[in-house]
Amino acid sequence: MKRTLLIAASTALFAMADATAAVTPVYHHHAPSITGIATGAAEVTIHYRLYGTPHAEQPLLVLVHGWSCDSSYWREQIAVLTAEHAVLTLDLAGHGASSDGRDDYSMRSFGEDVKRVIELLPTSAPVILIGHSMGGPVSIEAARLLGSRVRAVIGADTFASIGAPPAPAAETAARFAFFEKDFAGTTRMFVERSFFRPDAKAEPKRWIIEDMAAGNPRVGIAAVRGLNAWEGATALRELGIPVIAINSDLTVTDEGRLRAINPNFRLRVVSGTGHFLMMEEPTGFNAVLREELARLR
Repeated sequence: MKRTLLIAASTALFAMADATAAVTPVYHHHAPSITGIATGAAEVTIHYRLYGTPHAEQPLLVLVHGWSCDSSYWREQIAVLTAEHAVLTLDLAGHGASSDGRDDYSMRSFGEDVKRVIELLPTSAPVILIGHSMGGPVSIEAARLLGSRVRAVIGADTFASIGAPPAPAAETAARFAFFEKDFAGTTRMFVERSFFRPDAKAEPKRWIIEDMAAGNPRVGIAAVRGLNAWEGATALRELGIPVIAINSDLTVTDEGRLRAINPNFRLRVVSGTGHFLMMEEPTGFNAVLREELARLR
């Protein structure tokens, strides 16, 4: 299956009166954090973790995971990013620890989840949204909802298929039939064949394949339908802020096409890695990400 099926395309404790669960201190990569639960779209529960204390003069970095993943996929970025920023991670509805009690898994609905978590926090700090794969479109939708508070959207191996011709309807229907018949098996095959280079390291490749295959089938299928229905060119065109893609060279990203849609778009490429570049090559990815964050100051 083509990779473009998923890419539309890819410490202080705060007293949070609006949170629906107690705040629990935890430690990850030596970065103090608090956890909480927000109410997302259609009243689902969204689990999140805030590392550090947001400040009005420094953007809050919001890390948004991709399809059939969760916030743990950002584990190699936490220590690096929290050296200079407060960082927020979350599990999108139907992923990770968040609940799945709704039917709408459109990019807009996921974006609403992100918006609600951000607005729950006791801070007015500006925001930079960083999304991997499907998390890129979700971040764009969250940016549209949050308005002027968002300084930029940064994608990790995403946005490549925005503005490209859609796959034929019969081909798309055949893909969904496979997912509906055997979600775990189809996901395992799709991820292994589409997202990794032939020379990819056994780990984290094996872990990623099995973790994604264990995802929620109902949510997974609905989310892919939502991604396929997403009007990416329209959404990208509306953003008047920098939109940056840090992509692998596993497939080609047409920067010219994306800049024609939005002149604020720019592309960075991390060579020799696959779709999960922030996990497969964290040192290189983190260096490029920090460069882009510095440019946004």
